[in-house]
Amino acid sequence: MKKILVLLMLLPLIAFSQNNYGSANDQDRIALTVIIPPGVDGIPEHARSLLQNKLDQVASQNGLGGISGSPRFALTAKMSVMTKDITPTQPPMEAYTYGIYLYIVDIVEQTIVSSTSITTKGAGTNANKAYTNGLKPINLNNTEIKNFMQDGKRKIIEYYNSKCDFIISRAKSLASQNQFGQSLALLSSVPDVCKDCFMKCMDEIGPIYQDYINHDCEAYVNIASGLFAANPNTTGAVDATAVLSLIDPDSDCFKKSGTLISKIEKKMREDEKRDWKFMERVWGDNVKLEAMRIKAYRDVGVAFGQGQQPTYQSVLWVF
Repeated sequence: MKKILVLLMLLPLIAFSQNNYGSANDQDRIALTVIIPPGVDGIPEHARSLLQNKLDQVASQNGLGGISGSPRFALTAKMSVMTKDITPTQPPMEAYTYGIYLYIVDIVEQTIVSSTSITTKGAGTNANKAYTNGLKPINLNNTEIKNFMQDGKRKIIEYYNSKCDFIISRAKSLASQNQFGQSLALLSSVPDVCKDCFMKCMDEIGPIYQDYINHDCEAYVNIASGLFAANPNTTGAVDATAVLSLIDPDSDCFKKSGTLISKIEKKMREDEKRDWKFMERVWGDNVKLEAMRIKAYRDVGVAFGQGQQPTYQSVLWVF
């Protein structure tokens, strides 16, 4: 049964990957996190937001956009003043020449994956308007920008393909330390465009997820046993049942939860049996709901990965 469940969990991912082998959109499945740290180089807040929006568009148009992005790779930029002049007009205008530097960076290793720069000009009655007017005309279809994004895609794919054995080894090491969320997040982070590495990681996810639910099952049974031992009554039964309902029915020790349920029932007083029957039904319903979550193993990795998204501080070394 367990092997069948793991296979069912993997089938949608395997089918998706195989159906897209060699397609023109392969690289589109890599997603970057876009970050512009606040206050860098004195860029006014409105201009910083506009620059962030520009980068979001660049990522999306070049197949590197996504809702969650990558916890490892990020797209960022800085904007520097190259020249500043005051125009002899009424009212006087501040005229700037800006250098905009774009980077795709590896957050973990703190290295620049790809970079380029463009020059733009803007003028306004104050610095904020000048910055804004300098950003508005930027052509997102600029050849240099496209080449920069393509170079970043290629190098990210090369990274995963060349580091695949290390990624798997690291994931196994984390799992052996019971750091299952981090382990599954690492394996799940490999984009399916990296075909060989992606499939190798999928092969590893099933066993590690099984270890994860087995580990949690033992912990939940012990906690539930302790709760009922401390309060061998309806209150203790309710608390213990709530914990037992968290157990994945495909875990190796799932039968222990059923045994504990029976043990609790035997110790209940007759006048409490009606309440207990209700709680037992709640436990059964929760078990059925858990059984339907065939993508749960990936949810663990995704949840952990979202908690590890790059932050403003994590890209400041670029500046």
